[in-house]
Amino acid sequence: MGSTGPSFTSGQIGDGADGGNSQDARPDPQLPLFYRSISAVDAIRHGGKSLRRSIGFGFARHAHAVVLNGNEFELASRHYPIVFTSQPQIVPLALLGLKPGQNLFLRPDGEWRPSTYVPAYVRRYPFILHTSADNQQFTLCADESSGAFEDGAERPLFIEGKPSEALRSAFNFCAAFHNDFNATREFGDQLVERGLLVPNQAEITLGSGEKLAVSGFEVIDRGRFSGLPDSAFLEWRRKGWIGWVYAHFLSQGNWPALVDMAAGTATA
Repeated sequence: MGSTGPSFTSGQIGDGADGGNSQDARPDPQLPLFYRSISAVDAIRHGGKSLRRSIGFGFARHAHAVVLNGNEFELASRHYPIVFTSQPQIVPLALLGLKPGQNLFLRPDGEWRPSTYVPAYVRRYPFILHTSADNQQFTLCADESSGAFEDGAERPLFIEGKPSEALRSAFNFCAAFHNDFNATREFGDQLVERGLLVPNQAEITLGSGEKLAVSGFEVIDRGRFSGLPDSAFLEWRRKGWIGWVYAHFLSQGNWPALVDMAAGTATA
C-alpha cells in the first residue's frame, strides 16, 4: 500500500510524540503514501491527547493516484479512471491527476472537490493498521506528524486509560480497510492468473498544446473477460467481482473529465 502507481512523462491498540503538520509534505518512498512517522497508539503516550475534528486533505496534495479497494469501485467509477499497477503486486488505483505530484481533486484550501467520492485510503489517514507476521494480531498506529492530535479532551483518544469511541472507530475503519484490501488482492491475483490484464497508456494533449504520456498501468481486456469460462463467471459473480469489473470498464469514461480538469489547472 505504498506510493507505486502509473508513470508520467511530460486486534489491539498498541504502544507509541506529537509532531508538526505535514499536510504539504512530499511522500516518503520508504513508508506508505502520506505517512512520514508511524507509531503505535498508546494510552501512556497519548493519554492526554485529543483527535482534531478535521485536518483537511492537504496531505494528499501531491498524490496523483491512490490505492482503491474493490468494494469502492462502484462509487469511485463515477469520478476517477480505475487502473491497475503491477509493481510490486497487482493493486487497483484511482487516478487523481495526469502529472506526478498533482492531485486535481484537491482544492487550494485543502478540501476535496465537492460531491466527489473520497477513497478510503485517503479517509483512513492518519491511522494505519500494523499486522503481526502471522496475521493474527493487529496494532493501531498513526502518523504523529500529521497534526491530527492536540492536547485536550474534546475528542480524547483514551478515557481513563481505555480507548475512546473515536479511537475504536478508527481501529474498526482500519480493520475493515485491511480486510477489503486482502479481498481485493485475491481479485487481482485472479486477474493475473487468467491473463485478463493488458498494458495500456494514454497519450493526452491539453488545450494549451502540452502533450502528456501516461503509462505504467494495466486495464482489464474486454475481449478476454468475455471469454471467461462460465464456471469462473459464476464464481466471480458469487464473490461480487463481476460488478467490480464493470465498474472498472465504466470508469474509463472519466478520462475526458480528468483531461478537462488538467487543462483548467494549466490555464488558470
